[in-house]
Amino acid sequence: MATGAVVLSAGIVVSAAQPAPLSDLGVALFSVLALLGGALLARSAARRSSHPGVWGWYAGALVTAGVGAALALHVPGSTVPMTVGALPGMLLTVPPLLRLIPTGTWRRLRAQLVTSLLLFLDACLLCALATFELVSGRSLGLDTVFDITLVALGTTLALLTAMGLLVVASTSGALRRVAVLALSGQVTITGALVLMAFSDEDDAATPPLVATAVVATVGLALLVSAALQDHTRGEPLAQDEPLSFVAAVLPHLTALAGGSLLLTGVLITGTLDVAQTVLGGVGLVLLVAHQTVSWRDSRDLTRSLQRSDAYFRAVVRSAVDPVVILAGDLAITWSSPGFGDIIGRSAERLVGRDVRTAVHPDDRPALTAALLAPQVGDTREGRTATARVRHDDGRWLLLQARVRDLRDDPDVGALVLHCRDLTRATPQHAAVADALPLGGTDLETGLPDRSALVARLAELARGGAEVGLVKIGIGGLPDTPPADVVREVAGRLSRVLRGGDRLLRSGPHEFAVLVDGTISDAETLAERLVGAVPADAPVHGLRLTACAGLTSLEGTDHEPVEVLRRASLALGSARGAGPGRVRRHSVALLIAQNRREALRSDLAQALDRGELRLVYQPVVDLALQKVVSVEALLRWQHPTWGAVSPAEFVPLAEESALVTELGRWVMHTATAAIADLGRPDLCVAVNVAARHVRSGQLLTDVSDALAASGLAPQRLVLELTESVLLDEAHVTDELAALRRMGVRIAVDDFGTGWSSLAYLVGLPIDVLKMDRAFLASVETDPRHQALCRSVLHLGTSLGLDVVVEGVETPRELQLLRDMGHRFVQGFLLARPTEVTALAEVAAAVPAGLAAVQGADR
Repeated sequence: MATGAVVLSAGIVVSAAQPAPLSDLGVALFSVLALLGGALLARSAARRSSHPGVWGWYAGALVTAGVGAALALHVPGSTVPMTVGALPGMLLTVPPLLRLIPTGTWRRLRAQLVTSLLLFLDACLLCALATFELVSGRSLGLDTVFDITLVALGTTLALLTAMGLLVVASTSGALRRVAVLALSGQVTITGALVLMAFSDEDDAATPPLVATAVVATVGLALLVSAALQDHTRGEPLAQDEPLSFVAAVLPHLTALAGGSLLLTGVLITGTLDVAQTVLGGVGLVLLVAHQTVSWRDSRDLTRSLQRSDAYFRAVVRSAVDPVVILAGDLAITWSSPGFGDIIGRSAERLVGRDVRTAVHPDDRPALTAALLAPQVGDTREGRTATARVRHDDGRWLLLQARVRDLRDDPDVGALVLHCRDLTRATPQHAAVADALPLGGTDLETGLPDRSALVARLAELARGGAEVGLVKIGIGGLPDTPPADVVREVAGRLSRVLRGGDRLLRSGPHEFAVLVDGTISDAETLAERLVGAVPADAPVHGLRLTACAGLTSLEGTDHEPVEVLRRASLALGSARGAGPGRVRRHSVALLIAQNRREALRSDLAQALDRGELRLVYQPVVDLALQKVVSVEALLRWQHPTWGAVSPAEFVPLAEESALVTELGRWVMHTATAAIADLGRPDLCVAVNVAARHVRSGQLLTDVSDALAASGLAPQRLVLELTESVLLDEAHVTDELAALRRMGVRIAVDDFGTGWSSLAYLVGLPIDVLKMDRAFLASVETDPRHQALCRSVLHLGTSLGLDVVVEGVETPRELQLLRDMGHRFVQGFLLARPTEVTALAEVAAAVPAGLAAVQGADR
């Protein structure tokens, strides 16, 4: 390359420096040296390109052009201009240009490419002719050697430009950039030859010699740049792929340019010669031909796509599993008729809908995570998802889908689901809606998930193996457990398993273990599993607890859904007993479960039937010796079972949105009852459930109750548990708004949670209600007495009132009085009573306190 550059520079200097009489020699020397130098540069670049044959041919063509120019100038008696001598070599650059077009594109779109080439050539000739006539002010004829030279150069320039435009139109990407550089380079070099022709016409035209040197240098640089950037072979168009937008528009833009120049020339000169007329007419014919060929190719492409679509639909319809195609936002873009048949809706009605709208609300988060999970390795065909989907008649169906993630495939750009209806294949499919939220493998832990558990239980039942099932419930997790916490818990559980045991993740807050052995073996393992999650060993800052329920595949009912139900029943019993407990399924549990189900069903109607009522338990101020507040407590008189304990029915209500409705009723009833008593100094406390806080309606419900009853906001106390205060992210703003209204906030059952006491400073709290657990052994154990003193000191230091719950003996009362506790509540002073008896109970408090104090002495 260095040698070529030196030669080229020498040619430029010599040609520019020669006096006018030596102009012919200068032009000849420049042309020969410049073309030879360009050939050397192109040849050296060819060794680094992806088309070495193309650029080798190009180098040879440039050498031929230089030799032809030299021969035309120095052969004795020759009358051929030097520039015309260079034309054969320039025409030899046409074949390598065409070789840049992929062979497959030539084969499939030959007619369209040929008509495009002819249209380019016609338009370029028309542009060259119109430009000459506009610049020179005369028509181009064949009378002189100069005119003949210009015609030859113009035709060559038009042909090379047309070829270059064709290559640009039929390639793409990096190869198109190479084609643009090559086109620019060869047009520039041909332009340099045109300048040489004008220099031959006027020997004294030194400025054109300098311009020729500059133009030729730029052209050679563009060609070398094209060769150096040629690093891709170029891919042919696919069988069903049309030409690009550039290929479709470029022929028409070129024809528009030629026609515009022709019209401009006619308007300026007022003449239209024969050549222009012929070229204009041919151009119109070629435009029609090009449009006809394009229409035919488009028609063939459309037919091919229609055949492919029909073939695809036929294959999908005959497939065993229905197919659903989802866009990136999980909207259905197409579904086979079989899928519509499964869920009772036509395929056309499903298009455009988010697939999650038909999925059970409990399954949506897990299904979304499964469908939108990023690919890890080659997993495009390895994912499986299972979810409950609503049939058009309201039934829940269990569907499993094999997910092919083709979002990164430019030809598809979608998720393809091959679905199966597991409802009929699953035993007791009427109850399967409670069985499986997600299928295959749990994405966070890599463990088998609940559907895998059901499948394994079915296999074990058929084999008659002696197997136990342990379900482990993890307490202390947020609604959406962090993945790192879940993985850590899974690791702790797996470390206590034996060789034949198998760990699975059965739910967001649950794990399951298939135990190889008897029910006694399962119970022993369950104790170890619960011990693997100790409350005093935080996991990533969370204090977690565990409890377990277990059952076996012994007996007559081995159906997976029933086995899971028994294990869940045992786990529910363990949760009710407290953290760290293990419960085995039994007939007694089954009886209790049946009672709970009956109560759950009846509770929904209890409010309308008038079976619910409120009673009020006083809170006594020991300093003033009077009742200063009452707590509203809900009671249920069942028509069959009589009085049902709040400890039994309140948790049932908290499992559904019914607890919000009950809370609203309690709030309205209690505020109205206390407002009607005529005691302006008496406050009323109402318990607020977690679901009521989550509903976002608490502020509105409180405002409505106060407005309806006329009770002053300062007389209403809302009692929330520690878990509600700490788990609800938006609770602070809502409580602050309530306090601005004047409503007071109390922490109920204070001291039973695991959280830091720092929340007492950060949240708008007025009252601490110390749990009954603090009074255990307070009469005999100095440590419990110290705890009671500490809570009082903590509350008073923060400006909070402290209420001690569950005071039942005179000794407890006296100890609390001695410690300085002021507010107490318990059976010793007053039991819960009807609102009509509150005045009488309040009046008896001073005498009762005196009697208790005397008895204690």
